Amino acid sequence: MEITIADKIYTFKFGFKFLTEINKEHTKTENGVEVKMGLLNALSNLMIGDVETLVNVLVKANATENPRLTEKVIEELFNDNDVDTIFELVFDGLEKSGFTRKMTRMVRKSVDEAK
Repeated sequence: MEITIADKIYTFKFGFKFLTEINKEHTKTENGVEVKMGLLNALSNLMIGDVETLVNVLVKANATENPRLTEKVIEELFNDNDVDTIFELVFDGLEKSGFTRKMTRMVRKSVDEAK
């Protein structure tokens, strides 16, 4: 996924590195088995419109790329774009990645059924 911010193209990858980093944020152990719930937690927060989670996801997805996001660039992104548009871009990117597609679709389906 790419987003142009202040005439620079920023790339975001929702690959294995992204998945491992996001999963580090929320793990729990059940019956001696470590359950990694970072992606599920992030998706749930994104579904309710949590902007801090949105920024965290963008930063992690851009962490392996150049140029890298800075606080100033993030501010420009949100100043120049509708937040709902950014959420949709991120969801589209998450649905296109083989590492995050299944869980993203599962969470979206659950939310749609709950409505």
